[in-house]
Amino acid sequence: MSDKCICTSLRTAAHASTALYDAYLAPSGLKVTMFRLLRRIAHLGDVSITKLAQEVGLDRSTLGRNLKVLARQDLIVMTNSTDGRARAIKLTETGRCALDTAGPLWAAAQAELTTKIGPELARVLKTLDALSESAFEKETTQ
Repeated sequence: MSDKCICTSLRTAAHASTALYDAYLAPSGLKVTMFRLLRRIAHLGDVSITKLAQEVGLDRSTLGRNLKVLARQDLIVMTNSTDGRARAIKLTETGRCALDTAGPLWAAAQAELTTKIGPELARVLKTLDALSESAFEKETTQ
């Protein structure tokens, strides 16, 4: 068994991949974290903070802070739902334009990382998904 810390290796790889995506996305004005949220909002349509938090695997307070950044940049708007109990999030026209600009840039980053990982990609993704799912299951049962 190796003495190399798996957690440190995963965090280092996550940092490097985030930096790669951010560099590709720079012309759009978005970071990969912003792109991820905008893309999910676009996919879901008008969505509540609770539902979006579940979809992206963030707690409501962390998501709320991220959404405030997107709202300040006029990428999203948060409105009260029809019953007034929840806030609905939707993309603005500026958000749609940013997402349209970022899409091909994200695809180029995705292609580069796919090439760097190589033929092991499917296995790596399956393993990462299993780790994520296992962690999620532990969080929800505690």
